[in-house]
Amino acid sequence: MTAAIVLGGGRATRLDGADKASIVVDGARLVDHVFAAVADCPQVIAVGPDTLVRPGVTVVREDPPFGGPVAGIAAAVQTVDCDDVWLLACDLPRAVEIVRRLADEPIGDDDGVILVDATGRAQWLAGRYRTAALRSSLTRIGDAHGASMRQLVNGLNLRTVHDRTGAAADLDTWADVADYRLRTKGQPMTDTQPPNLDAWIADLSRELGLGDVDVPVRELLDLTREVAHGVARPAGPISTFLVGLAVARGSTVTDAQAAVSALIEARA
Repeated sequence: MTAAIVLGGGRATRLDGADKASIVVDGARLVDHVFAAVADCPQVIAVGPDTLVRPGVTVVREDPPFGGPVAGIAAAVQTVDCDDVWLLACDLPRAVEIVRRLADEPIGDDDGVILVDATGRAQWLAGRYRTAALRSSLTRIGDAHGASMRQLVNGLNLRTVHDRTGAAADLDTWADVADYRLRTKGQPMTDTQPPNLDAWIADLSRELGLGDVDVPVRELLDLTREVAHGVARPAGPISTFLVGLAVARGSTVTDAQAAVSALIEARA
């Protein structure tokens, strides 16, 4: 089993001190995209202020606060009971794709597996690590306050996976946020939450004469988002329709989703 550590964003000086985790893109706060990606993990530990509190999420804080990502990881990893742990920044709106991409990647004798972007830059906060390896590295560092991620991973044997779709692109500045919203044609950044999908699904199912059906909402939304980013935005709903046809002909949602992901990867 794999736990998850989500880093809450620190002082966010490049965002003028804004609460980075609470910036809304794609209809949800940035950190909630990350929490959704690790919802199935037996442990989810967030590092940061109490605004990160969610059901099923343990919130910790480095002491003193604002000690940097390594200090946050040191505070969080003490509570991890799993052999492996995700390390994820809070500003990854496509965290679901990251987790799906790396979840089945074997670590083997390595200390972890991470994404590497198109420029060759390692995305250390978009990866899955051996908990014991992180603890060993933290022991070597000693005082984690102010330590860099480079110091933490120095000496770790990390396997890299190319991020061909840019899933690990984070939002460090307002320009990053604006560019992401422009590319995804998202709604303005507000705290408005998405409409009640359950009520809409129930009403539409009744209108279409489908009765009480079990709709895999999360999987379909993830699929639509992945296709929109990996192919083109109009391809998202069309692909979801085609997946529906495949399921009607005997496939499962999981198998159809895997086929879509494999095709996106092959075309990258």
